[in-house]
Amino acid sequence: MSSPLAGAAGRHLTAAAEHPQGLLPIGIGDGILEQILSNGFARPVPERSIPAQKPAGHPSARDHGSMAGRQHPHAGAAGGTSSSADEDVPHGGRFVITDTGFLALLSDSQRRALTSAEPNGQLPSTVAWQTYGKLAKFRLVHFLDDDGNSHPDDGDTGVGRPPRRPYLTELGRSVATSATANG
Repeated sequence: MSSPLAGAAGRHLTAAAEHPQGLLPIGIGDGILEQILSNGFARPVPERSIPAQKPAGHPSARDHGSMAGRQHPHAGAAGGTSSSADEDVPHGGRFVITDTGFLALLSDSQRRALTSAEPNGQLPSTVAWQTYGKLAKFRLVHFLDDDGNSHPDDGDTGVGRPPRRPYLTELGRSVATSATANG
């Protein structure tokens, strides 16, 4: 695939890729959701494994980008997902992006960056900052300083080389492994 997935399915998968738990937004139309599921881009998550969201108007800090707090016809009365296992929620409730879903979003250069990482997970120095920046936004890469501490960015101030290098996260390793296994 030479370009990222486009359209509504791509927007929803991008939101899931950026979500801290990889959750698809609530309120996806049935047709788009069916497209995402039938292609293996997402899978159901057991309801009890997802923390209940905060009431409407108070989106959770961990649920940014996923329409937190918005009413959904199958969501709890407060606008979050229901934490009751007894409630009949279509499609089993919430969904999480899969490795296949991540791969559908990645450009060729992003996929090459993932699959060319060193055995210790470090990305090659030839990977452009825009590429590893997008991978970091998708939680596939994090940045380590000289002491091995993880950071959300490379710490670049525009003067000299960035003090932190991009490394694959465990999720990034999983997606890279899927990319090499599939093609």
